[in-house]
Amino acid sequence: MPDDADSRPSAPGQRLLPLIVSPEEAGQKLLQFLTRRLTGAVPGSALLKAIRTGQVRVDGGRKQPFFRLAAGQEVRVPPFLKPGQTQPEQANPGRDEPGRAAPAQGAPAPLPLSILYEDNGLVAVAKPAGLCAHAGTRHPDSVADRLKALYAGAPFLPVLAHRLDKDTSGILLAAKSYAELRRLGDLFASGGVSKTYLAWVDGSWPGRGAELLEDTLERLELATGEVAGRKKIVRAEASPAPGGKGGGQGKLARCEVTPLLRKRAATLMQVRLLTGRTHQIRVQLSLRGHPIISDAVYGRKVRGLTMLLHALCLRLPGRALFLAPAWSGPFALPETLLDRLREELGA
Repeated sequence: MPDDADSRPSAPGQRLLPLIVSPEEAGQKLLQFLTRRLTGAVPGSALLKAIRTGQVRVDGGRKQPFFRLAAGQEVRVPPFLKPGQTQPEQANPGRDEPGRAAPAQGAPAPLPLSILYEDNGLVAVAKPAGLCAHAGTRHPDSVADRLKALYAGAPFLPVLAHRLDKDTSGILLAAKSYAELRRLGDLFASGGVSKTYLAWVDGSWPGRGAELLEDTLERLELATGEVAGRKKIVRAEASPAPGGKGGGQGKLARCEVTPLLRKRAATLMQVRLLTGRTHQIRVQLSLRGHPIISDAVYGRKVRGLTMLLHALCLRLPGRALFLAPAWSGPFALPETLLDRLREELGA
């Protein structure tokens, strides 16, 4: 159905609730905008039908579900929800941290989340090991949910721009506007974000200097009822083919590794990711007989010890973020080493 400027109501006597597109929400498709604003309370099929039948109006006219909205436009919808539930609360101007709204009165306090860095566009979270990036059936708590609670009432609830495995600690970025989400997505997809990790691995790594690791990895399909966290979900193909394709659906995985410290039965590795494949670092190190310490999937779990893989540094255009791991005991890192890494990485 083409756009038109028909301003007649969609049904006699029906009152349309106005939603104003904020600058943070600009650029979203109409269906995306409504899905987020209505917080999933209305099924997607119902939203599509309402848009396509003209019950939803943008500045008085009909629009298609994938029409991109601009800041300041008025979107009117039928009263799917009670008045006041569709419009997010504005941030409390009395807060010391602009853009972060106070929780509703009587609501439970958000679960703790350590913020490493924040500006108008993004927030960098210091993710602890053991906390999922996104919630699942087995793990209801997540960074994404804690961000939603922490920024409740913000014009655009922060959205994670990438992922870290549940047992990986380190820096995780989230966007505070749709434009920033697209910018970060483009940067990650094009290699515009430099990603450096630290990992303690089993055994003594044989090399001394930087080394390029290349493998073709294939993601396995899990059978119904299998749990990804208890089964290898990535394998290496037998023989990589030109262009990064092997005999199956594998993709080329590349990273640069450098040993930094050696103990009797462990080596600290610096890993610079050159591609971003599922479980890439864990698989590539395990393939060489040096799995990450306490990796229960590709190595062996050490009781009482979290997996020793940490996202140390993310370098974006104009900014570098650095977070030292919270490892302790025999795996604690010397401050002199951390200072050297911070300097070398420009953070």
